[in-house]
Amino acid sequence: MAYSIGIDLGGTNIVVGIIDDTYKIIDRERAKTRAPRPAEFLVDTMAQCIDTLLMRQGLSVSTIRSIGIGIPGVVDLETGMLLHATNLFLKNVDFPALMKIRFPDIPVFIANDADCAVFGEYHAGAVHNYQSVLMLTLGTGVGGGFVYDKKIFRGGTGFGIEPGHMAVEAGGHIACNCGQWDCLETYVSIRGLKRMTEEALLRNEETILRHCVSLGESSFNTRLIFEAATAGDKVAIEIVERFVHYLALGIRNLVVLYRPHMILLGGGISHAGDVLLEPLRARVALTTVSGDVLPPPPIELSRLGNDAGVIGAAMLYSEGQSL
Repeated sequence: MAYSIGIDLGGTNIVVGIIDDTYKIIDRERAKTRAPRPAEFLVDTMAQCIDTLLMRQGLSVSTIRSIGIGIPGVVDLETGMLLHATNLFLKNVDFPALMKIRFPDIPVFIANDADCAVFGEYHAGAVHNYQSVLMLTLGTGVGGGFVYDKKIFRGGTGFGIEPGHMAVEAGGHIACNCGQWDCLETYVSIRGLKRMTEEALLRNEETILRHCVSLGESSFNTRLIFEAATAGDKVAIEIVERFVHYLALGIRNLVVLYRPHMILLGGGISHAGDVLLEPLRARVALTTVSGDVLPPPPIELSRLGNDAGVIGAAMLYSEGQSL
């Protein structure tokens, strides 16, 4: 059996996995990213993880079909160059070339981490027999990717899509980290949900959120908002309704642009489950274009969780275009 290596290079952790032909992670190794660090040191850490996995599984380098790397940044598909990764503090890095120094006989592939996540779900997760899927990851920011007919859609430039940075308002009210205003990410990310909660609490209405949500901490437990809404808290219900409004608006725009067969939600906020899914599906159904003969695509949750990026990176070889 041939195996593939999938690497999820995140801002906090590096996860390296060995994937078999059934898309199963047979073993994995983790290390801290410790950004900012030079790319050469990051590749050295990834290579050490690969060596550890091979030794632990009793596998030789010759059994490895490919190495795939998912990176949170803009990747030039033609050259394999990472152009910019804000969270890694890196620009213009040729990760495939650096990895080939350590493993010269193994093809190396690279892609944006959100593209890897949706590619993993397409092959091994919730997508099943759908020909295309568009995935949104609702976390600190909003990422996403689109897979059609076994290929990651990267647009005409090859740099991929950025669904989190479509404008969903036109008033210039809320600044986004990308430098623009009123992006989808400013409303349906963890940051957006936290801001909505802060705004709601300023109204001084009675709510259990005042006693259970800590807005001053760097982390923010979004689960508490959805739990309070389920319990009937009026303020929490209003926050969730506002959140769902913007998420449905973003999905509506993506549906009319890409016509995906399925919408998939991942990221920490998606763990809210049916409390989020049920009103979202109902709201999206109301946004169907007048005269459209097609119903909205089904909206489901990611099944692979954090494994999606590792599996998707390992499966990049199936697209071809090795570097």
